Amino acid sequence: MQDGPDDAEELKARLAKLRGDLQAQRDTGKEADRKAEADLTDKGLGQAMSLGFRVLSEFVAAIVVGALIGWQLDEWLGTSPFLLILLLGLGVAAGFWTIYRLAVLPSGRGGSKEP
Repeated sequence: MQDGPDDAEELKARLAKLRGDLQAQRDTGKEADRKAEADLTDKGLGQAMSLGFRVLSEFVAAIVVGALIGWQLDEWLGTSPFLLILLLGLGVAAGFWTIYRLAVLPSGRGGSKEP
């Protein structure tokens, strides 16, 4: 193989082309990273927080409603604490069922976000 001036110029041209391609690839990667970061901070994080608060509030509400109804029925019927424990357990089960429905239905309905 000859190491003439033509070969050196050819290699320099290839190196410059590769350097330009690599820089373009890096720029594209940085732009994609910025877009993904913007989606996470703007839209994705808000949706995740919204879903989290919804799950928390529905779970706590189910437990509190079950406990209050059980407590009131125990007061009226004089069966303390049987109905309180029973309906508190049903409230916990209803809370978990709601969380399960929220987690499973979006993917089960063809990508729909709302159940």
